[in-house]
Amino acid sequence: MIRARVTAALLLSPGFAWALEPPPREIQSTLPGGAVTDVSLLVGAAGMIAAGTLAIDPSRAGRAPLDGLGHRDRVASTALASDLVFGVGAAATVGAGFWLEQRRGRRGLGLLRTPLIFTEAAALSLGVVSMVKNLGGVCRPRAWSDALAQCAPASDDDLRAFPSGHTAPLAALAGASLALWRLPHRHDSAYALLFGSSLALAGANLILRVEAGAHSWVDTGVGFALGFGLGFATAALHVRVGSVSLGALPQGVALSGRF
Repeated sequence: MIRARVTAALLLSPGFAWALEPPPREIQSTLPGGAVTDVSLLVGAAGMIAAGTLAIDPSRAGRAPLDGLGHRDRVASTALASDLVFGVGAAATVGAGFWLEQRRGRRGLGLLRTPLIFTEAAALSLGVVSMVKNLGGVCRPRAWSDALAQCAPASDDDLRAFPSGHTAPLAALAGASLALWRLPHRHDSAYALLFGSSLALAGANLILRVEAGAHSWVDTGVGFALGFGLGFATAALHVRVGSVSLGALPQGVALSGRF
């Protein structure tokens, strides 16, 4: 880990500095990663998923597939494969979190730390995607008619192509794995393996969803980027990034930070 120390001094009157002279205090600047953050993320994600799925209807305009390639037939076998990659891959990645915490010597509720972070990351990405899907009303390639140059949806789901909800959660698991591997105080190489596997799963589903006729390349590409970013940010909320020390000088106050 790269460490840097930054120190700043604020000059004050001797009388005020004297009042701060008893021993320096160290204030730990830890990003919020406790129960309040966990509950807030999960409740917020559940609310967005419910609103995007049940309460908000997509635009009926039926915009054309965003990659400009038009209609593609639905391939049932490929759609099933993408469902399996999504479901089994996500479950296996979250389950691997238990093994990682056990490997690190955690017991009891401590075993839930990594699986909970993964669950929050996947749920948050799915919640955001569920909301965004309704904003544009983008037609799935399988429901687009090239001859009529319009969407012929069989259901509202055919108007929720952008972005990909199968790709984003897997990408979120990859982003969360990267954050837990590389951000300060972790650096556990086991997360590198998990990062590689979840990245491969997300990449595979990115392709499968297009081949199944469910999404355009723009849908899956944006879903991947959105999920990865949200996953990384979610995990970062649970990782200490440094410390700050506050102390007194003869003529002022010194603020020192290590990151």
